[in-house]
Amino acid sequence: MNHSLIYEGSRTQLVQQLIYFDEEKIAFLNQYFPERSKQRSNAETLLSHYCSELEQLLSRFNGEELNSLVLIGSQLQLRYLDDNTTDTYTIVFPNQAEPNDNKISMFSPIGMQLLLAQIGSTCQLAIPSGELSVKIESIKFVNCGEVAVLI
Repeated sequence: MNHSLIYEGSRTQLVQQLIYFDEEKIAFLNQYFPERSKQRSNAETLLSHYCSELEQLLSRFNGEELNSLVLIGSQLQLRYLDDNTTDTYTIVFPNQAEPNDNKISMFSPIGMQLLLAQIGSTCQLAIPSGELSVKIESIKFVNCGEVAVLI
Protein backbone atom coordinates (compact mmCIF):
# COMPACT_ATOMS: atom_id res chain seq x y z
CA MET A 1 0.00 0.00 0.00
CA ASN A 2 1.27 3.46 -0.88
CA HIS A 3 1.95 5.38 2.34
CA SER A 4 1.65 8.74 0.59
CA LEU A 5 -1.97 7.93 -0.33
CA ILE A 6 -2.72 6.98 3.29
CA TYR A 7 -1.13 10.17 4.56
CA GLU A 8 -2.94 12.29 1.99
CA GLY A 9 -6.30 10.83 3.08
CA SER A 10 -5.40 11.52 6.70
CA ARG A 11 -4.30 15.05 5.86
CA THR A 12 -7.56 15.69 4.00
CA GLN A 13 -9.53 14.44 6.99
CA LEU A 14 -7.63 16.71 9.38
CA VAL A 15 -8.12 19.71 7.10
CA GLN A 16 -11.87 18.93 7.06
CA GLN A 17 -11.87 18.84 10.89
CA LEU A 18 -10.20 22.24 10.97
CA ILE A 19 -12.68 23.73 8.49
CA TYR A 20 -15.61 22.18 10.37
CA PHE A 21 -14.51 23.62 13.71
CA ASP A 22 -13.84 27.00 12.11
CA GLU A 23 -17.35 27.14 10.65
CA GLU A 24 -19.41 25.11 13.14
CA LYS A 25 -17.63 25.29 16.52
CA ILE A 26 -20.44 27.13 18.33
CA ALA A 27 -23.19 24.86 16.93
CA PHE A 28 -21.05 21.82 17.76
CA LEU A 29 -20.54 22.99 21.33
CA ASN A 30 -24.25 23.87 21.67
CA GLN A 31 -25.15 20.33 20.69
CA TYR A 32 -23.16 18.80 23.56
CA PHE A 33 -23.08 21.66 26.07
CA PRO A 34 -26.29 23.70 25.61
CA GLU A 35 -25.85 25.59 28.89
CA ARG A 36 -23.00 27.89 29.82
CA SER A 37 -20.94 25.92 32.30
CA LYS A 38 -17.40 25.17 33.36
CA GLN A 39 -17.57 21.96 31.33
CA ARG A 40 -18.51 23.91 28.19
CA SER A 41 -15.79 26.45 28.84
CA ASN A 42 -13.24 23.63 29.21
CA ALA A 43 -14.47 22.02 25.96
CA GLU A 44 -14.27 25.35 24.12
CA THR A 45 -10.71 25.93 25.35
CA LEU A 46 -9.74 22.39 24.36
CA LEU A 47 -11.21 22.84 20.86
CA SER A 48 -9.33 26.12 20.37
CA HIS A 49 -6.09 24.50 21.48
CA TYR A 50 -6.84 21.46 19.27
CA CYS A 51 -7.34 23.67 16.21
CA SER A 52 -4.08 25.54 16.89
CA GLU A 53 -2.17 22.27 17.23
CA LEU A 54 -3.84 20.93 14.08
CA GLU A 55 -2.78 24.00 12.09
CA GLN A 56 0.82 23.52 13.24
CA LEU A 57 0.74 19.80 12.46
CA LEU A 58 -0.65 20.42 8.98
CA SER A 59 2.00 23.03 8.22
CA ARG A 60 4.74 20.40 8.63
CA PHE A 61 2.67 17.32 7.85
CA ASN A 62 4.32 13.90 7.73
CA GLY A 63 3.60 10.40 8.98
CA GLU A 64 5.82 10.71 12.02
CA GLU A 65 4.05 13.89 13.18
CA LEU A 66 0.65 12.38 12.46
CA ASN A 67 1.31 9.50 14.86
CA SER A 68 2.98 11.49 17.63
CA LEU A 69 -0.03 13.41 18.99
CA VAL A 70 -3.49 12.20 20.06
CA LEU A 71 -6.00 13.60 17.57
CA ILE A 72 -9.66 12.97 16.84
CA GLY A 73 -9.29 9.72 14.89
CA SER A 74 -6.19 8.46 16.72
CA GLN A 75 -5.94 4.98 18.13
CA LEU A 76 -3.70 4.86 21.15
CA GLN A 77 -2.28 2.10 23.26
CA LEU A 78 -2.18 2.93 26.96
CA ARG A 79 -0.09 1.13 29.54
CA TYR A 80 -1.53 1.24 33.05
CA LEU A 81 1.47 1.86 35.27
CA ASP A 82 -0.05 0.32 38.42
CA ASP A 83 -0.37 -3.19 36.93
CA ASN A 84 1.55 -2.94 33.62
CA THR A 85 -1.47 -3.98 31.50
CA THR A 86 -2.44 -2.29 28.23
CA ASP A 87 -5.61 -1.20 26.47
CA THR A 88 -6.22 0.31 23.06
CA TYR A 89 -8.66 3.21 22.59
CA THR A 90 -9.69 5.36 19.67
CA ILE A 91 -10.63 9.01 20.23
CA VAL A 92 -13.69 9.88 18.12
CA PHE A 93 -16.38 12.52 17.71
CA PRO A 94 -19.13 12.18 20.38
CA ASN A 95 -21.68 10.68 17.97
CA GLN A 96 -19.22 7.91 17.02
CA ALA A 97 -18.47 6.81 20.58
CA GLU A 98 -18.84 3.07 21.16
CA PRO A 99 -17.44 2.28 24.62
CA ASN A 100 -17.82 -1.47 24.03
CA ASP A 101 -15.51 -1.10 20.99
CA ASN A 102 -13.08 1.14 22.93
CA LYS A 103 -14.11 4.18 20.86
CA ILE A 104 -14.27 7.03 23.34
CA SER A 105 -15.69 10.48 22.80
CA MET A 106 -13.33 13.42 22.63
CA PHE A 107 -15.68 15.04 25.18
CA SER A 108 -15.68 12.14 27.65
CA PRO A 109 -13.65 12.87 30.79
CA ILE A 110 -10.89 10.49 29.65
CA GLY A 111 -11.05 11.70 26.03
CA MET A 112 -10.62 15.33 27.07
CA GLN A 113 -7.61 14.40 29.18
CA LEU A 114 -5.94 12.39 26.41
CA LEU A 115 -6.65 14.63 23.40
CA LEU A 116 -3.38 16.27 22.26
CA ALA A 117 -1.21 14.11 24.54
CA GLN A 118 2.09 13.04 23.01
CA ILE A 119 3.45 9.57 22.38
CA GLY A 120 5.59 8.38 25.27
CA SER A 121 4.04 10.78 27.74
CA THR A 122 2.77 9.72 31.14
CA CYS A 123 -0.65 11.07 32.16
CA GLN A 124 -2.45 11.17 35.47
CA LEU A 125 -6.07 10.52 34.48
CA ALA A 126 -8.69 11.73 36.91
CA ILE A 127 -11.32 9.01 37.28
CA PRO A 128 -14.25 8.72 39.73
CA SER A 129 -12.23 6.51 42.11
CA GLY A 130 -9.14 8.74 42.11
CA GLU A 131 -6.26 8.95 39.66
CA LEU A 132 -4.85 6.49 37.20
CA SER A 133 -1.29 6.69 35.85
CA VAL A 134 -0.97 5.71 32.21
CA LYS A 135 1.74 5.92 29.59
CA ILE A 136 0.91 6.45 25.93
CA GLU A 137 2.82 3.61 24.29
CA SER A 138 1.74 4.18 20.69
CA ILE A 139 -0.47 6.42 18.57
CA LYS A 140 -1.80 5.62 15.13
CA PHE A 141 -4.14 7.87 13.17
CA VAL A 142 -6.76 5.41 11.90
CA ASN A 143 -9.06 7.75 9.98
CA CYS A 144 -11.89 7.68 12.52
CA GLY A 145 -12.19 11.45 12.59
CA GLU A 146 -14.38 11.97 9.57
CA VAL A 147 -16.38 15.18 9.61
CA ALA A 148 -18.90 13.76 7.12
CA VAL A 149 -20.49 11.71 9.91
CA LEU A 150 -21.35 14.94 11.73
CA ILE A 151 -23.22 16.53 8.85
